[in-house]
Amino acid sequence: MKGLAYGRSRARLFGVTVAAAGALTLFGGSVASAPAQHQQKLATIELNTLSIANGFPLDLGIKKGFFSAQGIEISKKVLQSGNDIVLAMANNNGDVGYVGWAPAIIGRTQGIKLQALSASDVEGTSVVDNWQNIMVKGSSSIRTPQDLAGKTIAVNALKGVGEVMIRAALKKVGVNPSSIRLVPIGFPAMRSALQNGQVDAIWAPEPFVTQALTLDNARIVMAPGPVLGKYWPVGTYVAQESWIRSNPALARGFRIAMNQSLTYAQAHPAEIRELLSAAIRDIRLPIWTTTIDMAKLAQLARYMKEYDVISTLPNLTRLVPASVSGGKTLQGTVGNRFIALRLDGRAVKSLAHGKFTFVVTDQSKTQNFMLDGPGVHKQTSVRGTGRSTWTVTLKKGVYTFRSSKRASLKNTFRVR
Repeated sequence: MKGLAYGRSRARLFGVTVAAAGALTLFGGSVASAPAQHQQKLATIELNTLSIANGFPLDLGIKKGFFSAQGIEISKKVLQSGNDIVLAMANNNGDVGYVGWAPAIIGRTQGIKLQALSASDVEGTSVVDNWQNIMVKGSSSIRTPQDLAGKTIAVNALKGVGEVMIRAALKKVGVNPSSIRLVPIGFPAMRSALQNGQVDAIWAPEPFVTQALTLDNARIVMAPGPVLGKYWPVGTYVAQESWIRSNPALARGFRIAMNQSLTYAQAHPAEIRELLSAAIRDIRLPIWTTTIDMAKLAQLARYMKEYDVISTLPNLTRLVPASVSGGKTLQGTVGNRFIALRLDGRAVKSLAHGKFTFVVTDQSKTQNFMLDGPGVHKQTSVRGTGRSTWTVTLKKGVYTFRSSKRASLKNTFRVR
């Protein structure tokens, strides 16, 4: 079978496992569950995850009591890759898994009946704001994506989200994707592999991006996700259909608590940074969202088939049920003299009604970004700058985005 294999033993699967406390030591933080009200007895969910910052909304949600409020206690195990997590779940080692969409799709096409419980994270819009990139040594002769042709690149697993995105993005910029050689190396070991010349480049997420840039003088040469599309979908929380059927209340409670955690984490980045050690507190944070762009997910599946990671396309409606599907991510920007709203790089004029995530970058200390329309009123601070994220349901009608301080910074779009 491609990508995954059922034949691994439990000892092999959990040979790369460390305790949750050990994973947090990597980041320097600690998480404590909020006490349940009235000494409520909590049901334990065994959750497999990865040692990357993208999973921190769950830790913050535990700390804030979102899960205990749903009667849930989380017991975490950390594995090296999404493929390892899917294999563990196939062997009934774990109830819920935090994985990339590629391993989830592989599992689904190989008969592991995974189903998404919630969304998680998406990539950014460019090399500037993306948190998962291809990096090289500062002294490397590799300067552009085209220079990666024929080179060796480290990924955390073969036939995973990294391989698919890298090959698809290189092809999109005119590089033969078959010319590169991919080597599986765990994220924590990638910096050393790059520095000692074992590989020419590494593909890694935060906090390893910031560590490589600041401690090793590495350089970013490509952000594969943004090449494929703005806010490219990356992570999700999944469970087997059989577990969901046997535990409907737990599955629903997890979805509610996880969505609360994602929304809270995106709105309170300082609290996420408190979970990080001082040395990496200024990492590029992921964009967390409760929406799933099904069109981009379908495109990812097509890329996976093109690069022989899967042999058949998955039934995405089974992988992503109606209770968690739907939504697109819009890019809003405001400066001293401009305001814009884009979807996949194009100005927004008309949208179908439904759920949307607005990622708004406020670059001005004198203007703000306001969104008004049926059932929605959101705004950034006039004096503040930074990134704000709102997930809202747009109804039929006309919506306005504008600055409250300059009448000329105004535009509208229609929701049909």
